[in-house]
Amino acid sequence: MAVLAISALLTACGGGDWDEDENEGAIDPVNTIDPAQLKGRWVTPDGATVAMTAVIMPDATGSADAWILAKDGSRLVKLLVRNDRQANGKSYALSPDNAVGQPTMATATPDLTATPKRLSFTGVNPTPLVLDQSETVANPAVQADVAGNWSTTLGSNSQTTQWTVAPAGEVTGNSTTGCQYTGSLAAMADTDAYKAQFSESCPEGAATVNTAFSGIATVNPEKNRLTITATNADETRGVAVFFARK
Repeated sequence: MAVLAISALLTACGGGDWDEDENEGAIDPVNTIDPAQLKGRWVTPDGATVAMTAVIMPDATGSADAWILAKDGSRLVKLLVRNDRQANGKSYALSPDNAVGQPTMATATPDLTATPKRLSFTGVNPTPLVLDQSETVANPAVQADVAGNWSTTLGSNSQTTQWTVAPAGEVTGNSTTGCQYTGSLAAMADTDAYKAQFSESCPEGAATVNTAFSGIATVNPEKNRLTITATNADETRGVAVFFARK
C-alpha cells in the first residue's frame, strides 16, 4: 500500500519516471522490498525441474541471508538479499572436494499476496528459481532439539562423520578419515534455526589443515534429521551436511 501511494504521488507531481540522474544514490521506491518479509522456509513447487529449499533470515543491516540448497545435496547457494531486490553471493557445487564457490548475482521478485507466498530468483539457475513459502520459521528454536548423537555417511559409505551435541550446544566429533570437529549449535531466539559455528581439523599428508565454518542448522519436525549449511571465513568453500540421529 505504501508503494502504491508513493507511486501515485510521483505521477500526480509529473514525476512518474524514476530519474536516476536526479536521484543519484537513492532507492527506486517502486522496486524496493523489505527483506525482513522474506523470512521463512521456501521450497520449489511440486514438479520443479530443480528441487531446492531456501531458508531466509533477516540480518542486522536490513538485508537478509538466503541459504538455498538443492534437495539432492548437489549444490548450495548463499545470497545476501538487499532492499533494492538485488542479491549477491556464491554458488557451490558440493562434493567431497568442496569446489571453490563461484560468484552469483540474482534479482529477487516476491509476491507476498499469493497463497502461499511466492518468491523467485533470476540468476541463480538458467531459468528463474521459483519458491513457495512453506514455513515462517518465526518460533524460537529449542536448544534441546539438537542435543544428542548425530551421524552421516558420504561417498558410497567411505566416510562417516559423527557429532555429539551437548545440551548447551557444544559440538565435538570426528570422521573415519581422521578429521576432528569442535564448535557449537546455538538456538536462535526469533527464528526456528540454529547458529552453527564449527572448526574442522583434517590430516593432509604430514600436516593438519584447520578450517573454521559458520552458517545455520535446522531440524525436521520429527527431530531426527539435522541439516547444516555453512561457509568458511572467506566464503571460498561451502558445505552441507545431512545428519541422522543415532
